[in-house]
Amino acid sequence: MLEFSLWLLSFNALAAQTAEMTTKTAKPATTKRETTLVPLTKEFISLLDDERRYNKYATPTQHLGTATNVSMSMFIEGISSFSAQTMDYQLDVYFYQEWKDERLKHNGSGPLLIRDKAVFKKLWHPDIYFANARQASFQEITEDNFLVWIYPNGRIWYDCRISLVAICMMDLWKYPLDSQTCELRILSYAYPENHLRLRWSKRIDPPIDRNMGIKMPDMELVRITTGECNGSYVTGTWSCQTAVFYVERAMLHHIIQTYVPTSLIVIISWFNFWLDIDAAPARVTLSITTLLTIATQANAVKLALPEVSYMKAIDSWMGMCMAFVFAVMVEYTIAHFAKNQEYLFQLAGQASQTPLVVDTDGFNTLLVATKKDVAEVVVDDDDVDTPVEIEQYLTSEQLLNRLNPLPIICTIIGNSQALAENGVRCAIQRRTAHKQWGRGQKEQLARDEIVGEFAQFSKCAANGRRHFEKKW
Repeated sequence: MLEFSLWLLSFNALAAQTAEMTTKTAKPATTKRETTLVPLTKEFISLLDDERRYNKYATPTQHLGTATNVSMSMFIEGISSFSAQTMDYQLDVYFYQEWKDERLKHNGSGPLLIRDKAVFKKLWHPDIYFANARQASFQEITEDNFLVWIYPNGRIWYDCRISLVAICMMDLWKYPLDSQTCELRILSYAYPENHLRLRWSKRIDPPIDRNMGIKMPDMELVRITTGECNGSYVTGTWSCQTAVFYVERAMLHHIIQTYVPTSLIVIISWFNFWLDIDAAPARVTLSITTLLTIATQANAVKLALPEVSYMKAIDSWMGMCMAFVFAVMVEYTIAHFAKNQEYLFQLAGQASQTPLVVDTDGFNTLLVATKKDVAEVVVDDDDVDTPVEIEQYLTSEQLLNRLNPLPIICTIIGNSQALAENGVRCAIQRRTAHKQWGRGQKEQLARDEIVGEFAQFSKCAANGRRHFEKKW
């Protein structure tokens, strides 16, 4: 008997513990509703039709001279499409309103259920609207998604399901590292605050709840809060409540689609530094390709965003990537030009130490190096060219054309004024010598005049080389 009593006590304790755990894990009820519904009666419908006993155009407390209090609550069934392009977002909500109308008291054992829109329109109900909604509609599949309960004490519970697209003016200067705050403003359209006062329900905690399974592709819903937006207008003061949504942009998508590809493109452009400086086609092709790829990527990002008057974070990133790729092209251009100029100045220096030996028979423009003083000009009357190594000569046309941009480059890199002026003189003498050479072939001008022009150009190039070495 004693063992049975101990077993019974243990069983009761276990049952009590299980019940306590069940109570803690169960979701608390947001509001207490009677489940015994009473169908509409002819007497109640006749009350609504009798304008002497019920005026649907008057607020429930108009005869008292006070404002009618309307409590609101909301359940977010779905939220999606926080679009930066259109500056809006979509909501699917269950919207609850509660107020008291003592004119509708009845003797029923439970709340009266109204599912007929025609009967509902005979009741006074708040003309609530969403001020910043671009589109809004009631759900009507498969039936009209609304219900009205009228309790015996005159308290009215109105429940409807609404789909809407609300405006949210986003600040995108941190995009895609941004977070946004979007409000949904709720107020009466016709009744000022002294006739109708809106407030969030205190019986339901929290007044705004949401479906925990909500997942958005590019945003994360951080929290939802309530607030007030009462404002004074020309027509008076209006009661206004807000539902505030705090969202943050998901970064993983932008890291994979934007930041990683552009970073790799910039790194690929740096491969130019390991290519030979004389591999101009490969270097230029790689630089142009990476630059165009960055530009295409930036254009794709721009198409997904509105045209705003300020710079976004993604614009700064794309601009820096393009600057790095462009700098690679500039670096190669300067390096290639500097190498060519150094080589040409070396040739000019060699020419300054030797006279020009010109084959006067054919005027073949071949510059031949010897080991005589620069003041001497030797004219070869034989119809035979003097053989020298290929590095010791260039045709006059190649040498003169490649030295032609010297004045501009000297000015850009900050070289001495003397070098710049010398470059101008070289360019002038180059054109004169070249012109005289062409005329000499046609008119058989004096060979001394032609050779003299080339000798002056050779001295000019030698002076430029000395100025360059002195400066650098």
